[in-house]
Amino acid sequence: MGTQDYMQFSRKESGVLICANVLIVASPAHADAIDWSEGGDALPGLVVHPCENTEAVPVDAARAASLIVLEIDPHNRKSMERLGDLKRRLPDLPVVAALPDASVALVRMLVREGVDDVVSLPFKFEELLETAADVLAQHKHRRQGDQRLAPLFAVVRSIGGCGATSIATHLAAALGERDTSGRGVAIIDLDLQFGAVADYMAAQGRGSVADLLNADERLDGDLVRSVARSSVDNVHVFAAPDAIMPLESVDTDRMLRLIDSIRREYSYVVLELPGAWTNWSLSALTAASSVLMVVELSVSSLRQARRRLDLFSSVGIEGDQVQLVVNRTERRLFKTIDIGDATATLGRPVLGSVSLEDPLVHTAQDQGLMVHHINRKSRFQHDIRVLAETLADRFAAGETA
Repeated sequence: MGTQDYMQFSRKESGVLICANVLIVASPAHADAIDWSEGGDALPGLVVHPCENTEAVPVDAARAASLIVLEIDPHNRKSMERLGDLKRRLPDLPVVAALPDASVALVRMLVREGVDDVVSLPFKFEELLETAADVLAQHKHRRQGDQRLAPLFAVVRSIGGCGATSIATHLAAALGERDTSGRGVAIIDLDLQFGAVADYMAAQGRGSVADLLNADERLDGDLVRSVARSSVDNVHVFAAPDAIMPLESVDTDRMLRLIDSIRREYSYVVLELPGAWTNWSLSALTAASSVLMVVELSVSSLRQARRRLDLFSSVGIEGDQVQLVVNRTERRLFKTIDIGDATATLGRPVLGSVSLEDPLVHTAQDQGLMVHHINRKSRFQHDIRVLAETLADRFAAGETA
């Protein structure tokens, strides 16, 4: 099978990114089935190379390409080796994987192998064009901006009312106290329906994550910082929308692009997630440097934590990426459940524990303050600082894991 050169197409200055010099390497059946009538004049310099998914990629054509769409069989060792060989030869070439169907776990595995995005087979021209445009735009932004991604700490709740938002906000404030880079710390409230981070931190401003989700190609560092609400302790708050937003209306790719854009601007980023799990919230979780599961020493909390950990494991989030933060611990001689029981039951290490001081925490939150603004020597604040120090020591500021 020879390489086929298709007519060049040009998107003029219409606000749509020009996707020039894209190389498609796919099996003859899928390559020949592409319907160019849908807009085949839209990719300048497009080259299609039909070959089986275990045959060598044409290296010279790949070197000349701005992006490659590569058919992959994740269950075929030779097909995966072909992907690995391509990334070794051309590590800076954006790669879009083409395959019939992809679970979240499979996409996560391909991302670890260096894939930038995924398109479905058989090819749909509109999806192919949109994905190529998104990937090229992301690479352009990375080349122009700061390459570093800040450590991302995702705080998730085991059960409603376990204090996850209190942990997330105080962790962000403690990291902000430590930060000397001048970049600051960000907290993103992705609880799009019931988020209260801005209220807890008395954040000033009008912007929200909805502004960034709707930004399209305008999403850059200047826009990110203009949307952030100002707060105390060197923390920049990306608030949940004022109006309730349907969770199913969120586009996963836009959400991941939003998170990456914020990570490029700050030293540390803390992520507050909704209690309901969707494809986009699980995808956001997979991007985290560390996932902090907030639990209490109760049967109901540990039971629900177990269910969530099983869900995370099913999409490839497991091992040391998920750690426990035990909230509202008490100093009692006789305890029904202790921290050792939590570790044994959930099979995850305890990163830290936070003392029970509910009246003090509630008093601070009612005033839009952090606990240390009222009592810097409280056990609660001490435990939060230890947690922040542990994470900061593990992940250098401004460097992704």
